[in-house]
Amino acid sequence: MRKMFFTVIFACLLLGLTALPASACTLFAAQGDAWVQGGGSLIVKNRDWRPEWQEVRLVRTHTYAYYGIFGGEDEHLQLKGGVNEKGLAVFSASASSIPKAERLADEAPRMATLSGLLGECASVDEALQQTELFSGAKFLLLADAHEIAYVEIAPGGRYAVQRTQNGPLWHTNHYLLPDLVTANVNIGMSSRTRYARIGELLTDGVKPYTLDDFVAFSQDETSGPDNSIWRTGSRADGPQTLATMAIWLPLSGSPEIYVKIRYAPDEAGSEDVFTLDGEELFAAAAAGDDN
Repeated sequence: MRKMFFTVIFACLLLGLTALPASACTLFAAQGDAWVQGGGSLIVKNRDWRPEWQEVRLVRTHTYAYYGIFGGEDEHLQLKGGVNEKGLAVFSASASSIPKAERLADEAPRMATLSGLLGECASVDEALQQTELFSGAKFLLLADAHEIAYVEIAPGGRYAVQRTQNGPLWHTNHYLLPDLVTANVNIGMSSRTRYARIGELLTDGVKPYTLDDFVAFSQDETSGPDNSIWRTGSRADGPQTLATMAIWLPLSGSPEIYVKIRYAPDEAGSEDVFTLDGEELFAAAAAGDDN
């Protein structure tokens, strides 16, 4: 009987370890002349997940073309965020402070939140009016040249918004706003640590910031392999930073886009790094060229 008891306990512990959430992204942005050199907005997503296939792709099937990061199993890649030809950027992060089973149940039927916002909206204000797309427990960070905002979406369709035209915003994987903070079931150490660290970098740094500054913040490894903004991971099959997309949305002109990405699961340390001029990118979309 004692042997059976300890066998059951061990199995439960093992199940608990393997069920730890893999989702963990760091989102941050800044807006206004005092915060962004040259004016406009800066926005970044660090995409953290267990190693999987990824790509960046130009999509032309909606009202507005958009360029985004896609990730998942080889033939089933899903949009994780990006920027459109009107200068609206939208990124998402999982609400991993809620158990995965509850999150998945809340996503049925799933709404195409990111493609809907990027493909059909020209500004943050316009996107925030599309409340029918605020579905499934998640967090959204949005930016255009004049405003930044984040949306916290909780189970049951509840949501809350924080927006600014002068200052920074940042988010990780737990609820922050007073109306939704009770939705947190268990706030992970990584989410807490990354939230504190990116807040420290944003508020204590020398302003105004450039795109290069925000890229440097995205690569910060101060808090170790599992809790840093750039996560190398303590296990080969555990959560790691798989991609960074950083964007400057100037007051006039087209976005400047930085991407750091591994395409295959086993390419850690060999990421592709490049920058794109939004004018050239979306001119190609208008001409019908694929990128």
